[in-house]
Amino acid sequence: MSKTYTSTLVRLLAGLAILLCISMSAQAASDKIHYTPDQIRDLGFEIAHELRCPMSVNQNLFDSGAPIASELKGQIFLMLEQGESKAEIIDFLVQRYGEKIRYQPSFSAATALLWFGPILLLLGIVGVAAALIREQRKHQDTNGNTYE
Repeated sequence: MSKTYTSTLVRLLAGLAILLCISMSAQAASDKIHYTPDQIRDLGFEIAHELRCPMSVNQNLFDSGAPIASELKGQIFLMLEQGESKAEIIDFLVQRYGEKIRYQPSFSAATALLWFGPILLLLGIVGVAAALIREQRKHQDTNGNTYE
């Protein structure tokens, strides 16, 4: 291949790559959601109810009177007005404040015990109770007691 042919091919590929990037960014910009004012209000309140206030103990953003809660609610409504989805807003706040901002943490290896711990504890209690009842019945059977 000649040097000019290779140079032309590289320029063409570079131009196509630039067009692809522009196309993808334009599509990403058009993927923004257009909410009505009522949808913004309802979705904003819904998100504020689902997230924990970083400063208040056991209060969600909606109920908290802390200054940071007011700032975060403002951030939520601003992001909704900019067309961000609920998942994008929650992901942004989780990245900023960590998983502790969620009332219901997402499922991962680190939170598996939170999700399955109560079930495992209940099964353990039932198992121990069954073993104790079985031992008690064995003990009563060896003493000559009978059951109907």
